[in-house]
Amino acid sequence: MFKKYLMIFCIGISTIIPTSCSKELDIPSEASLSATGELAKEDVNKLLTGVYSKLRHPNRYGYFAIMNTEIMGDNYKPVKFQWYQVKNFYENTVPASDILLSYFYADYYAGIDRANVILKVPSADNDQIGKAKYCRALSYLRLYDMFERIPLVDENYDRSPIAPSSKEDVLNFIVEDLKFAKENCTPFDEANTSLDQKQPTKEAAIALLARVYRLQGKISEAAIEAELLISSAKFSLASNPLERSSEVIFMFKGNKAEEVGSWGWIMSPEAKSWNCFAAADDLTALVKGEDTRAILFDFEGQEANAGYIYSKKYKTEDNSDLLISRIAEMYLISAEAGNTARLTELQSIRNSSLTLNEERRLELSFEWTRWEDLKLEGEDYVLPYPSRAVDSNPLLQ
Repeated sequence: MFKKYLMIFCIGISTIIPTSCSKELDIPSEASLSATGELAKEDVNKLLTGVYSKLRHPNRYGYFAIMNTEIMGDNYKPVKFQWYQVKNFYENTVPASDILLSYFYADYYAGIDRANVILKVPSADNDQIGKAKYCRALSYLRLYDMFERIPLVDENYDRSPIAPSSKEDVLNFIVEDLKFAKENCTPFDEANTSLDQKQPTKEAAIALLARVYRLQGKISEAAIEAELLISSAKFSLASNPLERSSEVIFMFKGNKAEEVGSWGWIMSPEAKSWNCFAAADDLTALVKGEDTRAILFDFEGQEANAGYIYSKKYKTEDNSDLLISRIAEMYLISAEAGNTARLTELQSIRNSSLTLNEERRLELSFEWTRWEDLKLEGEDYVLPYPSRAVDSNPLLQ
């Protein structure tokens, strides 16, 4: 039997991604399985695992790549900035020369490149292709949140300089990938929840599609997708928001071996001597009366923590789950489209009576969607293209 040698695919896109001069933050360039050869199903799945790994932990400081749009928003109250680069993100004053900025850009493209490799494997089945397209869509959405206009690289990219596409074209590209994933990924199996919550399924594609339609201003189309998930009865709102297994449509599951989910640690008093964030005062003020989401915040420790209130949404052992989609977001999208009964249902479970916008902010806090909401409300700050990316690709000028 032909022996195949698998290495994690992590080759850079030469005309888009800058080469690092910092060994500590360098992007490795390694061999991959041939995209033109016939690969066994399990080999393609190994390549998919490499894509998932890149999305969950883009680089050594990947937790900032995950957190950065939340840092740029208004849900955090900084406790300490160990690095001025993190402070720049919080203050929306990031220079093009910023080292973290260059890696956020480069490493999401590295994830896209991994997904594109799978799309070129002749033996990949439609479910595997759908999963790769879902991951490519999610990577592009992360880049869109940061830069808006970005080069669109597909599996046919020839490594030549490429200009950024319009915001509209970027979102349309994401939508087409998600439509394919919706039609071709295996449906979520309620009998296998623990596995299906941590890989792209048909339902995961539907959930992300609803979010992107909303970003496009297509709230009616977004609500149709949201209602598909609500009416499927595969997911339900949990009475205890910390025990949210019934709510999760898709997440990257944390595990102690990887130790890459550090956002939970950074959002806790354990990190108060490093880069550390508590919850913003106007966010915690939304928790009123008997709201069940009070359990997501450490109100009891406020006095001991010098007045700071920390989030308890994630674990602090550096292996936090990475939440991507929950059914609560679908209730809120449907409500925004005019299905007011969905807002009533959510508020009944949460013991809440906030406005729709306030419910979105509290319910989805620290799930990397707040910056998108602020942009829809008029926030116009856009990160600059990294200097080294511009040096490599003059069409970014």
